[in-house]
Amino acid sequence: MPIPPSLADRPGALLVIAARTGQELAKRRLVPMGLNVQMCGVLNLLALGPISQHALGDQLGIDRTTMVELIDELEHQGVVVRRRNPADRRSYALSLTPRGKTVQKRASRAFDGATDEFFGPLQPGERQALADMLRRMIASADQTMSGSRPD
Repeated sequence: MPIPPSLADRPGALLVIAARTGQELAKRRLVPMGLNVQMCGVLNLLALGPISQHALGDQLGIDRTTMVELIDELEHQGVVVRRRNPADRRSYALSLTPRGKTVQKRASRAFDGATDEFFGPLQPGERQALADMLRRMIASADQTMSGSRPD
């Protein structure tokens, strides 16, 4: 995706363009598997163990309606199982099926391949520095939005 000259010196716009470009590279690798970037995120979190549908949506920043659609599709594919949460009968606990564990590993490798392709022009130290800067920016913005001040 070419950078419009009017946005070339705007870091915020460059972040948006970079995110879209990275997601497009991942999408190209995931679509043949019947997945999208959000589904890959769901599978990766579920690989850590069962979680409620609500908590999963919160962690991924996915609204309730979209989360239901994603889980419905993943359940239809036979990779996720939705069961009543024994600790809270009003919610569902989600987990990977055995097939889901295999699909998650393949999807994670595909996503990692897209990441390596996207970040290929950067040296390892530059990747680390970029990740450090982004974490600081996100943490500062989170503190500002929550009403507290960064140290």
